[in-house]
Amino acid sequence: MSCHICAKDPLAHSFKKVGEKRGITMFYTKPSQAKRYDDTEGILAHVDNTIGQLNGKKWICIVDGDQFDAKYIAEWQTGAGLMQLFFTKYVDSLVEIKIINPTVYVRTAMKVLIALIAEDKTSKITVLDDKPYSVLQFI
Repeated sequence: MSCHICAKDPLAHSFKKVGEKRGITMFYTKPSQAKRYDDTEGILAHVDNTIGQLNGKKWICIVDGDQFDAKYIAEWQTGAGLMQLFFTKYVDSLVEIKIINPTVYVRTAMKVLIALIAEDKTSKITVLDDKPYSVLQFI
């Protein structure tokens, strides 16, 4: 495990590899399940180290918005940092960000965060809100 915080507590951050499909690595995150959702520096390091281990291989991130409420939206700097990381350092290997089960707070956060991304890259973000989704549907 590349994150020293998660090595001690696997539930500290919520970002993990859940499989591979057609040569594309699939990651899953559910911010409402992270014990240390307010650990911006640790989360960014965890995600950076994890994606960095792919060495340029293609990847998808599934973001589960279930139970994402006001306390998580207050941690906007984590979301902004992730968007910057995804859409600058790893944009060439990023295939897609799938947002499933978005709450009103996820939608609000995304409106703000998408403003930080170049318009030509926003096509890599898909919001799936037509029904409840499980990560198992994608792996």
